[in-house]
Amino acid sequence: MTDRPETTRVNIYGREYSIRGEGDPAYIAEIAHFLDMRMRQMTENVSMTSTAKVAILASLNITDELFSKIGQLEEVEDNHQLFLSSLASKIDEVLNKEVDSTEHEKNTQQESVTNTIPIPPILQESSSSSGKEQ
Repeated sequence: MTDRPETTRVNIYGREYSIRGEGDPAYIAEIAHFLDMRMRQMTENVSMTSTAKVAILASLNITDELFSKIGQLEEVEDNHQLFLSSLASKIDEVLNKEVDSTEHEKNTQQESVTNTIPIPPILQESSSSSGKEQ
């Protein structure tokens, strides 16, 4: 048994076509209907006798829309990237402040411990009495 792509029959601008593809037949029918509608829109106000001209104009309009949407998507992606970069910078800034604050706290605590260590009375007396005895 071979896995041959399924054939879907569609009608585009008054002509029937057999489209063979691996996609869902309903999807293929949907995009064929979309193209059919676009081709019909091309001839609503202007009479064209050439199906090829109608197809080319519809294709150009669809391609223009596609490129426009791609440009919009790229702009949104760029904006998201800028936002994420800004957010990452702010997170780094906050984390650095916390690290600096924690280190400062540790240093302050160490200084406090060093400054509050009582000097034994023996050392205090000997240092003060040594100046008097000589």
